[in-house]
Amino acid sequence: MEIIAGNLYFVSNDFFIKVNDPYLKINYENTKRPHYFTFLDSATGLYWLVPCSSKAEKFERLIQKKKEQHKPTDAIKIVKIFDRKTVLLFQDMFPAAARYIDGQYIKGGQAVRIADPKLIQELEKTARKIIGLLHRGVHFTSTQPDVIKIEKLMIEELKME
Repeated sequence: MEIIAGNLYFVSNDFFIKVNDPYLKINYENTKRPHYFTFLDSATGLYWLVPCSSKAEKFERLIQKKKEQHKPTDAIKIVKIFDRKTVLLFQDMFPAAARYIDGQYIKGGQAVRIADPKLIQELEKTARKIIGLLHRGVHFTSTQPDVIKIEKLMIEELKME
């Protein structure tokens, strides 16, 4: 499967079983959710998956609160996808090998995607910044997945293939 910048994807249950991190947002039992904004880390060959949420109002309040406290807000971005506000939770993103990406998000026969190439570039730039912070040990939430451990596990797996 070709993984296209800007498209949204799902992650296989196999990934969550293998990684076994209590803070990952695992798949819902009855629906194909959550879905993820995905981009390639060319340095490692892994894809980073940014969970998407439809709870825009909740996160708008959180962003406003952070702004009032003069704290950075780039770990959470709100964008429009299919004319709906979608929250990208960079604070909860994680890396995975391509084989764990389990299909594109399709709605009404169309790929759900971010169509604006400039926005995709901006989001990837934000993601790279957050990855850098994660590698320096920054914690954004108390329920943050251990992405460094996951990254090492996925890199080892790529080497075995």
